[in-house]
Amino acid sequence: MSRNLRHILIVEDNQDVRGILKSMLELWVDDLEMTVEIHETSNGSKAIEWITKSGMPDILLLDVRMPVMNGAQLLRHLAQQGDVSLNKRTLLLTGYADDLEEHLGTDALLIPHLRKPFTAPELFNKMNHILEHIS
Repeated sequence: MSRNLRHILIVEDNQDVRGILKSMLELWVDDLEMTVEIHETSNGSKAIEWITKSGMPDILLLDVRMPVMNGAQLLRHLAQQGDVSLNKRTLLLTGYADDLEEHLGTDALLIPHLRKPFTAPELFNKMNHILEHIS
């Protein structure tokens, strides 16, 4: 992947939420001075297929609760591959207050996260924070 091109991967099982996220991110990208491509998958297993084919995205937006392979399982799989910057480049998304600790333990609280529903400014703030730490 080119360093001038950033890739964002949305991993979310709800198609409507994926669409809203993509629209919000497109608004955020309009204010950036870089090229960003936004990709989507519907579960952790499909995310692994995408990552195997395309490489690790610069930013990973990850729903915690999904069928087939949930966000916690995907994070564990990627961590086993040795990605030391995973916590810096991941934004966890959940609609349930207890999801983070229940699925990922207390260490999950160190990973940037948003609780659904969230506003565009909340998403933009988290994305800007992540971008600062991976640039």
